[in-house]
Amino acid sequence: MAARSRPDATERVMELVMYLLARDVPKTREEIWRDTGLYAPDGTTDKRQLDSARASFERDKALIRNLGVRITESIEHDGATSYTIRREDYFLPDLQLTPDEQLALRFAAARVDIGETWDLEAVAKLTSTETAASGGDGSLSADVALETAAAQQTAGSLLPRLAAASAERAQVRFAYGGRQRDVQPLGLLCRAGYWYLAAREDGVVKTFRVDRMESDADVGERGAFARADVDVAALLPSEPMEIDFGDDFVARVQIDATMAQQPTAERGRVVERHDDGSVTVTVRVRNRAAFRVWLLDMGRHAVVESPPELVDEVTSWLRALVSDAGDGDR
Repeated sequence: MAARSRPDATERVMELVMYLLARDVPKTREEIWRDTGLYAPDGTTDKRQLDSARASFERDKALIRNLGVRITESIEHDGATSYTIRREDYFLPDLQLTPDEQLALRFAAARVDIGETWDLEAVAKLTSTETAASGGDGSLSADVALETAAAQQTAGSLLPRLAAASAERAQVRFAYGGRQRDVQPLGLLCRAGYWYLAAREDGVVKTFRVDRMESDADVGERGAFARADVDVAALLPSEPMEIDFGDDFVARVQIDATMAQQPTAERGRVVERHDDGSVTVTVRVRNRAAFRVWLLDMGRHAVVESPPELVDEVTSWLRALVSDAGDGDR
């Protein structure tokens, strides 16, 4: 397999982790390089290419370990070192958080800007589906944690296989949208707490939400197609509010001077600046849950002005959160 065209460090590390998780047996460095195409062209003897590939491979392993993921090494009969990541060493065990602890976690995740969709993903992974459902109609737990946790559970069993199929250029078949799909997988990306498979179907590059796949993924023979020169990360918007979740409206929000210059506020388009330093912004919303998390991140510094039905909805939602926080023995 030819080496891929300049994958960045984040993409390379993610695919290496997915590859090692998906393997039933440990793989040697040479097998990893050959199967993934992430480091050096298969069979190359160019010393500079090999030295660069070894350095990148060692840096990636060190980064994965520094992130707290254990890579298990073993020595093969021929003396070569092989690598694997065991599922029990990778996935977080159930922390058995109480309902009060889970609610506190949801508030904290929405109030701290830790980048793109990590807040949604962390809440989904750390709170159980059953407990998340107890948040009340219209609450953050019902709209975000419950749906996202269920999606993570559905997608979890498919992700390693889909990542391996992408790396090995193997055709994949699955049911989606009521019919069978035969696709050439190109890679995985995560947006707004959901995983998507980027793939080519009938010559057209598309994205498929993994938790909406209606069957297991049937993976064919490796090397079935040539690697496509496609920027997978650019296939979906990086802004969670702009990813199509069935909503489509423009919200008008006033943000006070305290928050107006912060990165969080800059996710909206400023349409009016006021003498007191506050600004009015508009944002296109196609993902209502992501909008709510963005709004809660600004707390009392932001007020929804329109549309009227959104004002009513947000007011009811915040009242539900306050009511939820007031329940229990505190």
